[in-house]
Amino acid sequence: MPTQALHNSHLSKINQEFAPLVPAVNEAFAKIWTFETIDEFRGNWKRPATYPSCVPDQGFSIDHKVIQAADGANIELRVYKPSDADDYDLPLFFILHGGGWVVGSHDSENSVCRSVCVKCRAIVISVDYRRAPEYKFPYALNDAYDAFRWVYKNSSTLGFSKDKIAAALTLKLRDSDAHIKLAGQVLNIPVTCHPRHFPQLDYELNSYEQNAESPTTNATHMRWFWDQYDPNAEKNQLSSPLLATSFQSLPKALIQVGGLDPLRDEGIAYAQALEQAGVPTTLKIYPGLPHGFMLAMDKDFTKNYYGEVVNWMNELFSP
Repeated sequence: MPTQALHNSHLSKINQEFAPLVPAVNEAFAKIWTFETIDEFRGNWKRPATYPSCVPDQGFSIDHKVIQAADGANIELRVYKPSDADDYDLPLFFILHGGGWVVGSHDSENSVCRSVCVKCRAIVISVDYRRAPEYKFPYALNDAYDAFRWVYKNSSTLGFSKDKIAAALTLKLRDSDAHIKLAGQVLNIPVTCHPRHFPQLDYELNSYEQNAESPTTNATHMRWFWDQYDPNAEKNQLSSPLLATSFQSLPKALIQVGGLDPLRDEGIAYAQALEQAGVPTTLKIYPGLPHGFMLAMDKDFTKNYYGEVVNWMNELFSP
């Protein structure tokens, strides 16, 4: 851990637009985290589909494709395409949904998928990877990697340009498929390191303590998710990318971080690691907001969150 004064702690002061929501949020999440089985837990997360007013409800089509992973398992892809898509040179946004590797589905990222598809005029592909604890690390990563390679191979059929791709998986692709050149990566409130490895890293990594009782996903919840996905806390850059020995040759990045999120500091640290390696990096911090804050309907911070993804993507793919 760094010995210098802390610079991120002020980011934990709760956002005043979010503050009135805290009692209802705490009540809702107390119910979500009351369960006896994983299936019950997953069911607790399901909710009616609702979207902020800034998210398009038309101007796109949705298709589903089922592909085979390397081990023969079926992996479903959801493909969003602009309604007026009449060419084969569109950008691609390849996205992996959130949910702590345990919950979540295509619908988890529906708002950002719709926004990027319509407002950036891009193909968007979501991967329904296998989830923990039934499928621990590296299943989710491998499913995503196999899906990306299939998507890349079928670019002409899907209608996107191989020169205009934004995706995660950057370390895996850099080291395994050097011929694939990503244009960018979008990391929304990312997980970049198992907390067991924090002490060996020279970054400010205190948000698990500062935001231990954060609304929505707190530090205890996040450790539980890690236990389901990677119970041995492997020292592996593919599960904890902040452990990578090199960040060279990675694509330019947008990283979005909530100031009241236990994951705050590792997201900031990852941005610092990329910048130190010369990777053009845009870090957007939302002070005083917890994990998943963008689920709050029609708040200014929600509109800003989606707007900044769209603006960054449009700039990335501008001629």
